[in-house]
Amino acid sequence: MSTRVAISAGNRVITQSEVERRVRLTAFQNGLKPEITLAARKEAAGKLLDQKLVEREMDLGNYSRLNDEGRQQLLREYAEQYFQSDAAGMGRALAGYGLTPRDLDDDLARQADLLAFLSLRFRPAVQISDEEVQTYYRTRTNGQTPLNELRTQIETILINERADQELEAWLKDQRKRTRIEYQDKELAP
Repeated sequence: MSTRVAISAGNRVITQSEVERRVRLTAFQNGLKPEITLAARKEAAGKLLDQKLVEREMDLGNYSRLNDEGRQQLLREYAEQYFQSDAAGMGRALAGYGLTPRDLDDDLARQADLLAFLSLRFRPAVQISDEEVQTYYRTRTNGQTPLNELRTQIETILINERADQELEAWLKDQRKRTRIEYQDKELAP
């Protein structure tokens, strides 16, 4: 595994080994064979770059991170859901992908931190109008369930969609504002 720098973003770096680990983690979580192709590496590099930008913002804003107890709970829940609580079986499956339980633990914690960041940073500012709820109801449901029974669910969907859009716009802006250098030119967009 190479610790050679693939990308630098401001004062943060992404190594070749991180890119390959991201490819293997994605394959593991999707139950696919890991293929370290250029396309998979580029996709992984993009995700890692976004992750580094979010981590920088979380550090600057003093956002809390998942503690050790929370991390252990996430790993237990993952083992329970996908391996019927067989930690040894999960460890063997991870090893088959060239991964360790720590790799999965770190990834699950990063995902949880990203969701917390999204909830704290973008969702509170999202306002959904009654008209938007009604339009969603008319265009995306079959109308068999009354609107008043679906309102909360529709509002949540719309808030999540808008928060995701806000995150994407923020990431695009951060990519423009951050000095990003691709030492591995193949990974450049």
